Amino acid sequence: MGAVAPDHEPPAAPATFAVLLGPVAFYLGIIVPAQSTIRHVLLGAVFGVLCLLCGWRALRIAGRRVGVRVWSWIGMVIGAAGLVMLVWQVLVIVTGGAFPSPFWSPYANR
Repeated sequence: MGAVAPDHEPPAAPATFAVLLGPVAFYLGIIVPAQSTIRHVLLGAVFGVLCLLCGWRALRIAGRRVGVRVWSWIGMVIGAAGLVMLVWQVLVIVTGGAFPSPFWSPYANR
């Protein structure tokens, strides 16, 4: 029985993926189109969840590396904001407008 092998993955790799996937999830969460809504929502959810998982992985293996931790938190916050916006717009669509429209949506009925 040996000890657990140390992780050989550089912590900057998942942090970089989190920062790259975060803006994609954010962009997909801003506007949900009328056509291909299901595909758009699924892609936004996948990018957002992958962003959060990569950021969490980077935090787990970063140790005391402050730059990696900051980089992964930035990616996770952007990705989480994208997921929140996506869920908000899905709630508006599913409830038929009973849930209040988001303030950032250009199609909001005021």
